[in-house]
Amino acid sequence: MKSITENDISVCKDKDCYLLFYFTATWCGPCQKIKPLLEKISEGADPDKLEVYMIDIDENDNLASEFKIRSVPSFYLYKDKDLKGQTAGADIKKVQELLKKME
Repeated sequence: MKSITENDISVCKDKDCYLLFYFTATWCGPCQKIKPLLEKISEGADPDKLEVYMIDIDENDNLASEFKIRSVPSFYLYKDKDLKGQTAGADIKKVQELLKKME
């Protein structure tokens, strides 16, 4: 799992694979609980098909505003700059359902 810093997601703008943005915070208990499960998904994913990016809302407040993050953890799945789906909460099943939207 890669981290986004400095409010900059340009590193992933030209990727052909799916991008899962995981909005989190260090003070968020549910975020810390689901993080190891997301790391397993990230490690097991084919990097040509899926890349997972962790975005700390306290370090990336502009991105948090841009994505209108109201609660953490929040997840956004993109492909070719198109939003394919989103979910919130520390339920790994919801994240897995979101990832099933990958073609």
